Amino acid sequence: MTTLGTTPPEVTRAPPRRQPVALSIAVALVVVVGWVCYRHWGLTHLETWFFRSGFVTRRWWLANLVIALLLAVPYALALLVWGRGVKGRVAGFLVATGAGIFWWGYDRIFNNYVWKSGPSSNTSIRVYEWGSLLGIALLVTLAWGLARRVGRAWLLGVLVGPLVAAVLRELGLRWSWWHDRVVPPSPRYHWQLEAAVFVAPFVAGALACWAIETLGRRTPDMASSA
Repeated sequence: MTTLGTTPPEVTRAPPRRQPVALSIAVALVVVVGWVCYRHWGLTHLETWFFRSGFVTRRWWLANLVIALLLAVPYALALLVWGRGVKGRVAGFLVATGAGIFWWGYDRIFNNYVWKSGPSSNTSIRVYEWGSLLGIALLVTLAWGLARRVGRAWLLGVLVGPLVAAVLRELGLRWSWWHDRVVPPSPRYHWQLEAAVFVAPFVAGALACWAIETLGRRTPDMASSA
């Protein structure tokens, strides 16, 4: 309660509680390794179960949407559980789910409008592959940042995801040793290497966002609260 002529004291919010680094690393490893194992072993069983429905198989657009969501929703649920704060959790969940919808919608646009009128050109195929690759790398990294990071400076680190994805794709196109071991169905293909390459852009982007946020906390005026 305040008296007339006096101003109430300013209410300051406590900084977000920092979680132990070891715990954060452990949970991140569980999310990454768990999703890779799910993609390799569990996804096939779920697809088989969903495609038993004639309603799904008669609608190819719906079948593709189911596949996209089966890939995206487990990651989105992990962010919903492990995010920092309600807003961060919900934002991360929505963007992660949106990454799957983006992949589905991008594919539908090319199949229904770009390639429908005739044979696909090399240019349109390159645009499709690069757009899908960079878009997914950006959205998946952004989802993790929204769920786990604080402030805005970390947003610069989101660009690391698409950058790493582009570099790895160029290696696959130009280096035969890399292509033979990472790109199926090459005779020396290893699914473990392909999975590592697939998640590497997201991991690199998440680490970049974390590093930028951590460096921001160590500015002189925040040294006392670091």
